[in-house]
Formats: sequence, structure tokens, C-alpha cells
Amino acid sequence: MMAPPSALQAIWLLTRLRLRRLLNLRGAMFQRRPAGNSRAATAGKRRGRWIIGVLLLAPMLFSFGHIARDSVLNLHCQLDAVAACSLPDAIPAVTAHMIAQLKSTPFSTALLAGLTFQLSLMWLVSVLVPLGAGDLARPDWDLEWLVTLPASTSTVLWARVVERSVANPVGVLAVLPSTTMIAWYSGLSWLSPVVALAASLALLLPAAMLRTLVDTGVRLSLAPSKLANLQALISIMAIFPLYAGMSFGMGKSGFIFGAIASLPSWISWTPPGLIVAALNARDAGAAVLAATALLAQLLLLLALGMAILRHQLRHGVVGSGQRASVRKTARAAQAQPGRWQIGSVIQRRELTLLARDRNFLVQTMFLPLLILGGQVAFTGRLKDLHGLLDSPALLASTGFFLGTYTLMMSAFQNLNKEGSSLWLLYTFPVGVEQALREKAQLWAVLAMVYPVILFGAALAWMPAWRWDMAGLMLLALAGIALYAVIGVALGVFASDPLATEASAKMRPTYMYLYMLLTGLYIAALAAGSVVQQLVFVVLTGALAIALWQKARDEVPYLLDPAASPPARVSFADGLMAAMLFFVLQVLALLLLKGEGPPDLQQIAMAFGIAGALTYAMTRLVYWRSKAAGVPHIRQGRPVWRLVLAGAALAAVTGVGYTMLLHAYGLAPPASPLLDGRWSWLWLSALAVLAAPLCEEFIFRGLIQGGLRRSLPAWQAIMIGAAIFAIVHPPASMLPVFVLGLCTGWAHEKSGALLAPMLVHGVYNAVLLACQFALF
Repeated sequence: MMAPPSALQAIWLLTRLRLRRLLNLRGAMFQRRPAGNSRAATAGKRRGRWIIGVLLLAPMLFSFGHIARDSVLNLHCQLDAVAACSLPDAIPAVTAHMIAQLKSTPFSTALLAGLTFQLSLMWLVSVLVPLGAGDLARPDWDLEWLVTLPASTSTVLWARVVERSVANPVGVLAVLPSTTMIAWYSGLSWLSPVVALAASLALLLPAAMLRTLVDTGVRLSLAPSKLANLQALISIMAIFPLYAGMSFGMGKSGFIFGAIASLPSWISWTPPGLIVAALNARDAGAAVLAATALLAQLLLLLALGMAILRHQLRHGVVGSGQRASVRKTARAAQAQPGRWQIGSVIQRRELTLLARDRNFLVQTMFLPLLILGGQVAFTGRLKDLHGLLDSPALLASTGFFLGTYTLMMSAFQNLNKEGSSLWLLYTFPVGVEQALREKAQLWAVLAMVYPVILFGAALAWMPAWRWDMAGLMLLALAGIALYAVIGVALGVFASDPLATEASAKMRPTYMYLYMLLTGLYIAALAAGSVVQQLVFVVLTGALAIALWQKARDEVPYLLDPAASPPARVSFADGLMAAMLFFVLQVLALLLLKGEGPPDLQQIAMAFGIAGALTYAMTRLVYWRSKAAGVPHIRQGRPVWRLVLAGAALAAVTGVGYTMLLHAYGLAPPASPLLDGRWSWLWLSALAVLAAPLCEEFIFRGLIQGGLRRSLPAWQAIMIGAAIFAIVHPPASMLPVFVLGLCTGWAHEKSGALLAPMLVHGVYNAVLLACQFALF
């Protein structure tokens, strides 16, 4: 008979099990199939969503590392009173000198205290954020199973603490960048990541113990109704150490720097202080002394915590309250037909659930204010609030941030908040798509509450009306409405209703993607050009439609572990093909041109090569996936009447617009590319042959064809024409938009690409002839 494993073997085995499960939940990319002839399991859905995670991981790690680096430098500047830091643009000028100084000399006592304080704050983040993100009312799914294993209770509890310290992504992201930068500036060079990882794990052990003590103690002693209130409070508490710790890297002023001077001296003997001292030790003796004191403290704290934990679990791992507690049955409300009610039934249900779930209410309606206020307060920018009136872009960006963060905690979490009752949505008399649409409308309105109050106060405080500020406010509110759609759609992709653990029900990758998209819109609001802002609004609207269409396809298969929606041409395919076309065009031009600027021949060849490659790769993907709705060039319908009518309307508009520009002196100057001998020939080939073939396949075949799956014909034509217009220079957007309407109408009536290609070619030929003859 096989002997039971020892305590160390059991802890190692359970820790490996937790790490393996964490990798499985994060969608491990490289997995080898086990050898043998055993029957393969049913294949899961083939999503390919790991690509998004890989693309977002690098900028996320870079952001955390950059904040940790700036924290060390800012603390050095402020606490050590470095004179050069007060000069304009000091950081770029003296960075090399400060790094050399930090590496060659021990840290000052003030800097050690500041780094200890910052590391202690990030340690609190590693405790509070997992507590706020979990479900305190329920034990972990495997806790009741673990206590049945042939191992003592102490072994199981030690394994739980060790695995929680290792499998804590939030804690690693919070602590590891700080310890790495401290080790780097202490002169450990490329050994810094290894030493910092060991130091971070030493900090995460007491963090895991404290987290286990808190969630176990409150779960066994408090009623589920009180646990929801406590979790909401923990979510609020986690904001303060997070922004306090990050504020050191976000500025060189703020009251948080002044608080370091009042820190007690014993903070250097806490585990974070001993870790900083050990990393910055200049000789082996000091490092061994700090490491020994740290080890003694960790052993004492962990032993004390284990004793308390065993006392908490003396009566079992399941509290009596969570299964014995019941709620009184409420009387059903009587319908009153003549009474006006807010919104639809779905929206009233959402408001009722929001009022009942206090944790959800706090995260949705209060956290945005706390986050924005914390960032302003901790970075010392309270005195700069009056600058909002002087900067319309900053005011609009602030309102947009408040709205989109509210959406990230609400609209993005729509399906996740349904929990195990998600299947009920499929039994309602309205479709799931309609229910999600009504939820998006509700959250768009709620997300505009804070921005409207902010904008109204700003307009009332301004001494005079400013049209530029009012326009940016409207763009911000329009962006909030669009991001409500984007948030709900991304929430569909991020949700995994079949997952057993609460942390696995939402894929955090899509939350990072949502934050990245909101950052792009904020950058567009800060752009000075009105044309650029309008272009980005159109692109954001196109993205919202594309994601909603994909989400609508995914919704019927959410509760199926293996089935996926059938392959069909979608609006998102058209947007990706357009992006691929422009990227390939730039790459081809870089390969074709020499040292100087490219000529018209090289531009025409690059355009044709990019179009051919885009067409070939798109058709290859559709052929492999057996997609339905692939656009065809010709389907046998007569097209000449459509071509003549569409080309005549577009050509008259284009020629008239061109003559007006020249008459008023607004026409752009002639391009120097037309000075060559064969320039007009290459321009004709580009405009009359290559452009109609490539662009109509993308904009009419894929973009408009994908839109027709979800929208009426006139809306699909309008949106396709708008996207077609914004990829052209601003001076030609109006006639190109009319051309897009004409080619879209020709494609809708003919059902193929030949008619819009001919309309496009005739339009370009007429404009070239007009410019060559008259100008």
C-alpha cells in the first residue's frame, strides 16, 4: 500500500496543483498532448483570444515598471534634496548621474524610510485587492475537498497559505516592480529580477496569511448580508494604498511625500523595511543580518497566524450561517397599468439588482469618484483644479474618464453579474441581444450623471460661453454612449459563465483592452484638430458596431462549452482588412523606395501589391473557415444603368466641388509627384484601376456587406461611406462621401462588386480628366 505523502510533499503537490489551475484558467498557450491512445476529450471553443493577452501583457508590465522606476527617482529627489532635480527638465538631464550615485552609495536614511513606506503600501494592495475582488460569503471551491485528503489540517492550511502567496497575480504585479527597481538601483544589476522575486515571495507569504485569516474569520462569524457590506468597504479601502503607492511615481509633489518625515523609526524593522535594507546592503554581513531578522519575523508571524487560523477552523470549514440563513419571501408587486414606470422591464430589474447589491453599487457609482479624487489628492494637484476651466480638453477628458470607468464596473460586468442565473435571460420573452441593448442604454445614461454634473458646473462657472468647450463636452458624452456599447460587447467576450471559480468568470485581458481603448479616445479629445476628433468618433462608432455584431453572434453559444458561431463575413472583418491594407501599403512602400522620397510609380506599385495581398489573404481565410457571405465581383445582374446613374451623380459632385475649391483659392497645391514623364500614366492606373478594385472589395464588399447583417440598407451605406471618406485627406472628404453613397447604392442594388468598381473608376477618370484639362 502506498504511503501517504509527507507534509512538505503535500504542500508542494497542492501548490503545483494551484499553479497548474491558474495557468489553465489564464488559457495556457503551449500545451503538449499526452502520448497514448486514450480517447480525446471534446474540443473546446477555438477562440484565439490568447493573442490579445500577449499583445497587452508587454505594455502593462512596462507601465508598472515605469511607475516603480519613477518612484525611486522621485523619492531620491525629494527626500535627499537633490539640487539638480529642481531645474527644468531635470530628470532627462541628470538621470544618468542619479543612477550612478544610487548604485555607488548606500541609500540615505530618509530614502530607506520612503521606499519602505511605498513597499508597505503595495503590500497592502496585495492583500486588499484580492479580498475585494473575491466572494467573502463563499469558501474557495476546493476547500471542502482539501480537508478530506489524507493529510493533517495543518498541512492543508500551510499548503493554502503557500499557494495563495505564489498564485497571486495582483500581489506579484504590486510588489515585484518595486523590489526589482530597489535592487537595480542598489547595484545588483542583472541579478535584480532574481533577488527581487525572492524578496517579493517573502512579502507575499504574510500577505497570504493575513488574507486567509480575514476571509476565513469574517466568513465564519458574519452573516452573508453583512459580508456584502464588508466587501464593499474593502473595495473602497483598496483604493487608498493603491493610489498612495503609485503617486510616488506620478509626480514629485503631494502631501504623501511630507507624510514620510513623520514615520516612526520602527518601520525599518518591519518586513518591508528589512527587505529594503537587505537589498541595499553594501556588504555580506549587513545583508545576512537583515535577512536573518526578516526570516525570524516571517516565522513568528506565520506561526502566530497559523495558530489563529486553526482556532478559527476548530468547528469546521463551513460556517453555519451561510446555509441556515434564509430571506423572507416578499409579496409580489401588483401591476398597475396606468402608472408610469422608468424604462423597460429589463432596465427596472437592473436598477433593483443594483440597489440590492451594495458591493456592486459602491464599485459602480462611488469608486470612480474615489479614484479620480485620490489621484488628484495624492499627487498634490488639488490646487490645479481651477485649470479645468482653462483647458477644455482636460475638462472633457476628466468627464469622459468618470463615465467610462463607471461603465467598466457596470456595463462591462453585465453578464458576469448575472452569475449562475444567466440562463434565465434565455427564457425571457425578449431576446438576449435585446436585453443587452437595454442594459447598455441604461448604463450609458447612468454613466453620464457625473460628467453632466461636472460639465454643467463648469459652464455655470465660466465667465463667457465657449463653443470649443461645449463641442468637446458633446464629443465626450457621445464617447460615453459609444463605450457603453463597447463595454457590453467586450463583456460578452470576457465572460465565462461555465467557470467554477469567481476569478475565472471574467477574463481580465478584455478589461485591459477596454482601458486601452478609453485611453485612445482621451488622446483624441486632447488633439487640437477638429477633423481628427471627428474622424476618431467615426472610427469609435465603427468599432462599437463591429464588436456588437460579434457579440450578438457569440451570445447564443455562451452556455455551450464546445460550439461556436458559424463563420460569416462580418463588419469586423472589413475593419481588419482595411487596417491590413494600409499596413501592407506602408511596408511595401518602404521596400520599394530608395533613399529619397517615393515617386508615383512606387506609390502605385505599393498600392497594388498591398491590395492584392489583402485580397488573397482574406479569401484564403474565408476559404479555410468556409465562411458565408463572401463578396463576389459579378453575379449576372445588369449593372450598366446603375453604373451610369451612380457615376454621373458622383462625378458632378466631384467636379463641382473641385471647381469651387479652385474658385475660392482653397484647393491644395499640385503634388510634386506629377512632374515626372510618366506620372499621369501611373496616376491613371492607380486611380482608375487599382483603387476601384482594392477599395471596393474592402469598403463595399466587406464593410458594407458585414453591416448589412445587422443594419438596414441605408444605414449600412451611410456608415460605409463615412468610413470610406475619413481615410482620405480632409479636403476631399465631402465628394468622397458622396462617392461612397453612390457606390454603396450600386452594390446594394446589384448584389455584387462590379457595379461599385465601375462607378468608382468612372468617377476617378472624370476627375483626372477635369484636372488635366482645366487646371
